[in-house]
Amino acid sequence: MREQALGIVGVTGRLGSRIAAAAEARGLPVTFTANRTSWQVDSPPSVVIDAGAAAGLDRVVEFCRDTNAGLVSCVSGLRDEAPLRELAEVVPVVRAANLSVGHWIQAQLVAGAARLATAATRTPHAAVFERHTTAKADRPSASALALAGVWSSAAGGGEPEISSYRAGLPVSEHQLELTFAHETLTIRHDVRDLGAAVGGALAAADWAHHAEPGLITIGDLFTTHFLGERP
Repeated sequence: MREQALGIVGVTGRLGSRIAAAAEARGLPVTFTANRTSWQVDSPPSVVIDAGAAAGLDRVVEFCRDTNAGLVSCVSGLRDEAPLRELAEVVPVVRAANLSVGHWIQAQLVAGAARLATAATRTPHAAVFERHTTAKADRPSASALALAGVWSSAAGGGEPEISSYRAGLPVSEHQLELTFAHETLTIRHDVRDLGAAVGGALAAADWAHHAEPGLITIGDLFTTHFLGERP
């Protein structure tokens, strides 16, 4: 197996630059970097972390296929994941709507709340709220869509309304609010620093470096790693 080395797409962005700094602190070589204006390849990486724009996905997928590099895709606003599924036939691919452990725990709580609520009473009205700074272009966020999907799947249907807000300080807030006949329940996750995502990105890259071809979500990866359970 070749030595582990990273590629980072979106390296000059907020998340990409933090991942690059964390990799340097770990002594993990970054041999490929890309942004909207340039691509720099010193040598083929073993894993690419894509924190760039959705518009660049096809080029990133082609690069990973040509270099046999695994991919951690944390692109925001990605609506068509077919290229990731096709790439996963030849290399390991991690799809991450949200890289933080806190979001994974929140999703587990939402799924549990859906099962409990539908067993105990009539299914409550569910709504998702998400807030990002004005720098966030996509609306709603991938994390908000993921939470809504978790609820719908666990509750057996019903798409929660999603409200998006662009204001405030870094980084983001996501919450699911359940309205019952005489009470409400809120499951909320706040992120105050992008360091919450950096650790998840590097953990996913570590996994992809050793893994066989296939597609896995970051949530399923955390479930396997922390709980020892196969999703």
